[in-house]
Amino acid sequence: MKIERLPHPVCSGDWHDKPLKWTVIGPGNEVQNFRTKTDATTYRRCRKVTSSIGEASRLFIAST
Repeated sequence: MKIERLPHPVCSGDWHDKPLKWTVIGPGNEVQNFRTKTDATTYRRCRKVTSSIGEASRLFIAST
């Protein structure tokens, strides 16, 4: 899994949400985007110890 900076910020969510600037790619064809590199790093750590994207998302939310 790797963390990369997006080529341009992606607006997602409501008008007041900050744009997404970082992406976590892998395993396989999974892609998750985040506002900060810290969030991306935390998610990657969560994804490495879980068996599914759903479990990783729940663990990420619990850790923030």
